[in-house]
Amino acid sequence: MLSYKALIPKLDQSVENILKQQVIDKSRADYGGFIGPDALANPSSVGSASSLGYAYLLEESRYFHSQELLERIMMAAAFGRKWRRPSGCFDLFITNFDSAPDNAFLLSFLAPMVREAQRVADEDAGAARIAEELGELMHTGVPGMIKGGIHTPNHRWILISALAQTGRLFPDLEVVPTIDAYLQEGIDANADGEYIERSTGVYNAVVNRSLRFVAEILDRPELLEPVRRNLDLSYHLMHGDGTVVTSISRRQDRGEKVVPTCLADGYYGLGRMDGNGFYLAVTDWLCEQGGVGLECLPLFVEHPEWRQDDVEREELPDSYAEVYPTSGLWRVRRGQVSATAAAGLTAPFSVKYGNAELTAVKMSNTYFATGQFEGEDFEVVDGGIRMRHLGRNKIYPEKDYLGGIYWLPIDEKVTAENWAEVRGRRGTYEVPPLEVELKIVEVEGGFDLHIKSLGGLDPVPFQIECVFAPGGELETDSAVVEGKVGNTVFLREGRAVYRVGSDAISIGPGEARHLMWQMRNSEPSPEGFRVLITSMTPIDRVLEIRCGDWSWGEGDIV
Repeated sequence: MLSYKALIPKLDQSVENILKQQVIDKSRADYGGFIGPDALANPSSVGSASSLGYAYLLEESRYFHSQELLERIMMAAAFGRKWRRPSGCFDLFITNFDSAPDNAFLLSFLAPMVREAQRVADEDAGAARIAEELGELMHTGVPGMIKGGIHTPNHRWILISALAQTGRLFPDLEVVPTIDAYLQEGIDANADGEYIERSTGVYNAVVNRSLRFVAEILDRPELLEPVRRNLDLSYHLMHGDGTVVTSISRRQDRGEKVVPTCLADGYYGLGRMDGNGFYLAVTDWLCEQGGVGLECLPLFVEHPEWRQDDVEREELPDSYAEVYPTSGLWRVRRGQVSATAAAGLTAPFSVKYGNAELTAVKMSNTYFATGQFEGEDFEVVDGGIRMRHLGRNKIYPEKDYLGGIYWLPIDEKVTAENWAEVRGRRGTYEVPPLEVELKIVEVEGGFDLHIKSLGGLDPVPFQIECVFAPGGELETDSAVVEGKVGNTVFLREGRAVYRVGSDAISIGPGEARHLMWQMRNSEPSPEGFRVLITSMTPIDRVLEIRCGDWSWGEGDIV
């Protein structure tokens, strides 16, 4: 269960680790900075001073009113003044320089702590120094953020959150016009609650947190509506072990196995604001599965009354089937079974049962460069969903080509420099597109995937690729194979059971009409253990996927 009391030991441990990273050699140019894993004191590492500040200010911490800690904070502030750009913004050495959005992340870390320091400054000289020294970095950084721009969708919201929080500390700053300019673009949450970046493991939490701060500070409760939609969606994207579907992400968390504890402060904040026992139960569950994160500490600093928590929790559902049509998502949970179907991905289906995970079911064929399945025309059918791959040729961007294309002569001079440009003006000889329809329905014990090819030219080599998370064993009627990363097995007939301990997923029936180990133009899966079922078009078949507990006594899933 998330609680203020549980966060204090985490804070003290964090401070202990941070102090080991700070450069205390006065002869070094990066004196006062914090060394990261890349052996550099990143200018934006000044944000680490937020944890030091909380520990100094909160009387429950063992570092409360520590003079050594206060001096370390002053060292960090001096480092910041030395390394900031003339704009007041900081660099992020791995990619961004003189960066307004990275300055926003930094100021958002500092702001709640500096506000607490301001609150007690009259009675604590150390707090007054913290408020003055770190507050100066914040105040000076605002003009650069107002003038600076963004890179990614979530940058807009972290930037306005930092402006709102800093403007609350320093009323002389004119921040509202910039905040309003970004808000006029509209919040990028669709009807399902999905943000543009679809970053279930990282940036959804950043957006939720940012909008919550702006809504509270500027009294704009309408900004909490997309947050609620995203929190509702996010729960339905979580597996039974608390990890979350990341295959849909457009950011660096794609494919990562992570318990999204970064979302906990969003669930808890809205849970306390709304008196929502469901959100609070999700918070507690995330903390049980992934641990308590310090991103929740500002909640209890901003709202001391929340340190007492008697809100009744609701029971979390673990059996549901939810369709999000705008996002092209279908999520099914039945206890340990957790399945995802998603349009627009080269991995349209995945299923997890306990520790056994079929991370992707992929389909591809060798028909020109059009064969890697990506679902379109997402629609609901009885018991499931249907998607269709239309056979677009994406490697020639100048036109929306469907199917196979051959180009004819053109009455122009063609050079290396204008080859691609001229190609779009050539006449074409076109071969009809090869479409693939995928219908996924829930059945007792698992799922049936109905796969059907339409159009094109027959026969064409075709494969179904089942990618398992490595570490288990694959058993067929005549063989047992270790599920090692990078290995590939062809399932000739019958079914195969992949088990991790007693958790098992079966697939089948098999077929091996060809032995193309890596089909041309198919997406590689080097991180997984691959089981291939191969055929030739026309295709009209069912892939049966079943989940359950492995019984050694019966030699099968039960």
